[in-house]
Amino acid sequence: MRFPLRTALSALAVLLAPVTVMAQQDRIVLRVLDPETKPIPYALVSLRDGVSRVADDSGMVVFNEPAKDSIRIVARRIGYTPFADWVKRSEITGEYAIAMRVVPRSLATVQITDRANTPLGRSGFYDRVQRVQRGAYSARMITPEELDLRNPIKLTQMLQGENLVRVQRYDMSRSMLTGRGGTCGMTILLDGMRVGGTLEELLENRTNPPPVSTLISVDDLVQAPSVAAIEIYASVASIPSELQRSAGNVQCGLVAIWTGSRR
Repeated sequence: MRFPLRTALSALAVLLAPVTVMAQQDRIVLRVLDPETKPIPYALVSLRDGVSRVADDSGMVVFNEPAKDSIRIVARRIGYTPFADWVKRSEITGEYAIAMRVVPRSLATVQITDRANTPLGRSGFYDRVQRVQRGAYSARMITPEELDLRNPIKLTQMLQGENLVRVQRYDMSRSMLTGRGGTCGMTILLDGMRVGGTLEELLENRTNPPPVSTLISVDDLVQAPSVAAIEIYASVASIPSELQRSAGNVQCGLVAIWTGSRR
């Protein structure tokens, strides 16, 4: 007995529909949208004020934990009003969706258009964020939203307490960035270029260190309000190839600082 093609397709759709929802049971899939249901890329999202993840360029973020009927979601994206509320899971798709409102300001829609073409997007920062979240390598990625939330006066204040880098006091007014053991100086990139003449060189070249009077602290290198994002890599093995080419010979880890607008 033969069934019409339309009938067969309808039956197949009915069978597959529950599978889509069931596939979402063991993870949380969230989409960040604007009031017009357009995706908002690179929002900083956390569940119940826990570990944060960054949405991809389609506004989607995935948490590897069991889904629930409702979860509390906190999201931030510069240019939008912060979101913090309970969100129900869709019975059809098994996903969660939040809508973030644009901050009312002049030319706001111009400032948040085409984020991938901003200096930070062109630097590959968000691409590396997604690779870190997929487990390609280990790094600490500090986003514009996190910098804006904490609003440090000095750059080293933002790095205090981080696991992959140690802020080590050199004297009363200056600090240096070292590896977790405190015995080697971190290599510093500023907007993709290796920086020389910093206090970290005292540990990089112990046999013939440069005069201390000629060296500067990372806090003197760049003002914290002008920093858009930071990347921290604890070892040479974890540094992406595109940054490795700019860094050259790295003895310890790497701190990559990106400046410019956080929008």
